[in-house]
This record gives sequence, structure tokens and C-alpha cells, in this order.
Amino acid sequence: MGSGLGWDIIPKMKIIASFLFLVLCLALFAPGCRKSPDARVPRIRILENAVPGGINSEIYDWYQEQIPRIEQELGIKIELAPAGVSGENYKARVALDLEGGWAADIIGIDQSWMPEFAEAGLLLPINDFLITWPDRTQYDDSMIKMGSFRGRTYLVMRQTDLRMLFYHKEILSRAGVPVPWQPQNWEDLLDAARKIKNKFPAITPLQINAGAEMGEATTTDGFLILLYAAGGELYDENLDKWVADSPAYRESLNFYRRIYVYEGLASARLVTSAKAREKSYELFSKGKIAIYLESTGFYNSVLKPGGVWGVLDRDKRIGWARMPGSGASYAPRFISLSQGNGLVINPRSKDPYLAWQVMEELNTLPGLEKLFEKQPLTPARKDLAQSEVFKQNRFISETALALLPYTRSRPGLPEYPEVSFLIQLMTEEVILGRSSPEEALAKFRGELERVVGEENVIRKPGSQEF
Repeated sequence: MGSGLGWDIIPKMKIIASFLFLVLCLALFAPGCRKSPDARVPRIRILENAVPGGINSEIYDWYQEQIPRIEQELGIKIELAPAGVSGENYKARVALDLEGGWAADIIGIDQSWMPEFAEAGLLLPINDFLITWPDRTQYDDSMIKMGSFRGRTYLVMRQTDLRMLFYHKEILSRAGVPVPWQPQNWEDLLDAARKIKNKFPAITPLQINAGAEMGEATTTDGFLILLYAAGGELYDENLDKWVADSPAYRESLNFYRRIYVYEGLASARLVTSAKAREKSYELFSKGKIAIYLESTGFYNSVLKPGGVWGVLDRDKRIGWARMPGSGASYAPRFISLSQGNGLVINPRSKDPYLAWQVMEELNTLPGLEKLFEKQPLTPARKDLAQSEVFKQNRFISETALALLPYTRSRPGLPEYPEVSFLIQLMTEEVILGRSSPEEALAKFRGELERVVGEENVIRKPGSQEF
């Protein structure tokens, strides 16, 4: 015979073909290639930036406890996809997964990312689900709004934080300020600071963050709080425009000028020096700053007894008060600002209703109580703040109930980081006396138009001097 194929090689070819077919079946998970007892069981996949022993390990452990319960209750299978990377890398992965069409059904994200993803059409609106959700009444409108963008809700808040005024009880009491202390407007706040300055000249009475050195803390723990407290907006969602000027802007900047320049109630030298935030932590912990506008993390972590800036007998020595509105008729009574995280649904999920059912189960009161036993952050639910689990942490329970109805959030849009930096520069110009509020605001307007486009900026002219 010649060099053609002989009959003896045909069995080998059959073996090879069978092997390739098996490999292909395994690779594609073809139903005809293998039998599985749960092949027809519905499946939901969850992506979360949490890994055992690493980033958000408490959340990972919580999922491991909750998933078997939910699987049994709903008769499904749930796969947890842990990420365990930096925040920016995780955000990039979520974006790529959603744009590529292979994202998980349910995704845990930072609340500040939600508007950007929603605007790009990468999230599923859940308004129809919320209408029939019995637990909807346990969320203040402020929490629902934090998960919403342009009239549609996309995210259910899971954990959050709050901003408030922290103060040394003894310093205020010895200065003649009644304790517990709760200012009702900005004039009350200034009056307390003046009394402290008169009684204790070596103590900085008040710190409301300002300047570029304080970074994002200037915006979220300083200017935005004042702007909202004066009844203003940084971004007008109804018009889809950034606000470049308003009476509230001018009131806020005039307040900065008063406490830093005119009355010397705050230290511009401190907040513009290197490592200003760390220095501020140290000074407050030592009683060298009397009143400080900061977040729940400041109390829970920075001032925690035993830490670098820990305060012994913290719960007895440090008090807190709600940040008041400016006192104008159009201003809110109190104000806070929150960030946090929650869950969203992939718009390409094969079974969005089932994904919502899983989200409901993950956000039950008993389920979240288990999470907060592991990671005691501010709860988004009212009944959670009132539960016995949280009443054991008096600070978290009381601040949640007092401030969640008044809280706001920062605009979660792609341009925000640049806008925030412009705000930091604007406040620095004012507190150092380099520019008047009007001059600093004019510079801000020009730079804002450059960053976001003149067509995306509005002005609400007029001012009421503070």
C-alpha cells in the first residue's frame, strides 16, 4: 500500500475525536455532555470587593453566612465572586464587566459611583420593585435619594456614615456653654466659639476644614456641609447643571472669612500646613481644638481609645451635635453629609426579579444585624438603628436616628473630583485673606466652566450677606 491512511489508524482517530469532543463539552459546559443534579436550579452571581482575611473581610464572612440561608429559602444557587482589590481598580473592573456584558447579577458598589454608572445605562432601575417592597418604609427618603439619579432609583444603601460637630464637653462647659450642646443656627455656633476663645485663648475654638492640604475633607467635611446648610446646591439635578454661583455660595464663603479671618475662631495656618489633617486629629485629641466638624469615622476610629489619637474615656469626654442650618428661612434646620455603599442590579441579568429577591434577603433586618455585629458602621435602615444590636453602640444608634433624616450626598459624577479640587482652592483663597469671597467665587466660576463646559454651568445670582 502507498503512503495513504491505513485501516489500522481509524480506531486511533475515533479515540482522538472522542477526546476532543469531551474537552469541548467540558469547556462549554454543554448540557448534553455532563449531568448535574442542579443543572436546572436558578443561579445568581454576586460581585463584591471583599475577600477572606483582606479587604472587607467582615463583609465576605457575612456573605458566607447569609448565602446558604438564602439559597434554601429561594431554592437557588448563589455564587459569590470576591474581588479584593483597591477601590479604583474595583470600580474599573465593575465598569468593564458591565460594559462587556458579563457582569454579575448583583454588584456591591460605592454609592458615589452610582450616578456615573446610571447615566451610562449600566444599572437597572428598581423603582417598580421598591413599590411593593415592605421594607421600603424603613429607609428615610434621604437614603432612597442617595441611591437615586434623575428620578430613578438604582441602589439600595447598605452602610453609610454621617457628619456632625464633635466637641470637648469640659471645654464648652467651663467656657459657659451649656452641655449637652445643640446649636440651632450658625449664630449659635459662633457664639459658642467666641466664648471658648475668650476663656481659653490657647485653644482653637472651631475647625471647619478648608484649603487644598485637607483634600477631599475640605469638600465633604467643610464646604459642602456649609453650602447645603445655607440651602444651596453644588449640582442641580433638575437642570443637569453645575451651580457656579448662588446666595448659598456667598453665605458659605462669608462664614469661612468670618471664622478664619475676621474673628480668628479657626486656624488658617493649621489647615494649610503639611499633614494638616493628622495635626488636627492630634490637636483635637489633646483638647487643643474644641469643636470639629467631622464624620462618624472620626469618632469610631480616630478617637478610639488605644489608638494613636485615641481619647481615654472618649464616650464621657466627647460630645456630638447636629450641624445646624444657617438660620435663613430657606435653609434646612439641620444638615449632614453621607457616603457609603450598597447593592445594584446588572441590567443584563437573565433574571432581574430573582436578583431583586436576593437583594431583599440580603437587606433584611436580621441579616443586616449579623453584618453590623461584624462591621459596626452607620446603618441605612431606621429599624436597624433602633435594634438591640445597635443600641449596644449608643453613638451609632443615636447619631443614625438623629441625622439620617437630614443627610445629603456629594454629586457622583465623573467631573466631581476636579470640581472638588476647585472648591478646595476657592476656600483657601478666602481663609488666607488672599481674595474676598466675591473674588474667589469669580475665579471658581471661570475654572468650573473650563472643567465641565460653559454650557453645563448655571448661576443663581443674588446674595444675602452673612
